[in-house]
Amino acid sequence: MKITAYKLINFAFARVLDLIQKITFLPKSFLCILENISSFMLGKKVRFKYEKKSNIFIATEGVKKRYFSNFERGTWLYRNGINVRSEFIFNSYCLQNIRFDSNDVIIDCGANSGDLSIKLYEICRTINYIGIEPSPNDYEILAKNVNHQNVYLLQKALGDKNDNLKFYVCSEKGDSSLLEPSFYTDIIEVQVVTLASLIDCLKIKKVKLIKIEAEGYEPEILEGAQGILHNVEYIAVDGGYERGTKKEQTFTTTTNFLLNNNFEMVDIYFPWYRALYKNKSLGN
Repeated sequence: MKITAYKLINFAFARVLDLIQKITFLPKSFLCILENISSFMLGKKVRFKYEKKSNIFIATEGVKKRYFSNFERGTWLYRNGINVRSEFIFNSYCLQNIRFDSNDVIIDCGANSGDLSIKLYEICRTINYIGIEPSPNDYEILAKNVNHQNVYLLQKALGDKNDNLKFYVCSEKGDSSLLEPSFYTDIIEVQVVTLASLIDCLKIKKVKLIKIEAEGYEPEILEGAQGILHNVEYIAVDGGYERGTKKEQTFTTTTNFLLNNNFEMVDIYFPWYRALYKNKSLGN
């Protein structure tokens, strides 16, 4: 009973700190101190600090380090640990079903801060990671977080045609999209390219995995990949309820598209409607 009571007290203390941290006029460095007190009380190893010179936050866990710009979202993502965050992203896309080998090409569409790359590089440090992120602020964070060898980062959006389109920025919640969401902070113009043209430009002959998370724009990205799908072994897609102001799901559309293009479903993460598909003509 003593252990249970101790945990309950620490949990309550952490929630009180959460409320305090919502007071926006508090110094950012002080917010990090509060978060670290919470982490210590709950027995967690991750620690946070604020870098005033670059106006950015840093989460550390052992030798691992992650940069982020929005305090509330960043602490929510990493407070249970950087490894925990990466493991969740990896498993939520069912990637435990794939064997990754040296020189495999992985294309991360909607890379955000690059958290997927942590687990990928733990499995195989000689993969070729291509991270695509159109949001300027998120791309800056991505570039800080992903600095391994064989990395190619691109600040563009993906779609069904090469064009310049409006992009609705919502970095606070990670909901930036080419489709107007229910909440956003800014509208910018971004360059849009198709996956087919990108892969041709980079002269890539075979892709091990394409992971797609585009806040509802997944069908258009897949449409723009026609012509190169026969060279892609796996595709992982977030098909959740994130399309436009009506928050429609894209799972049905993306699944039907891939089934009609010689892919089969390997696994699905039901809570978030994320699924992994395999090209029936490639691999074992």
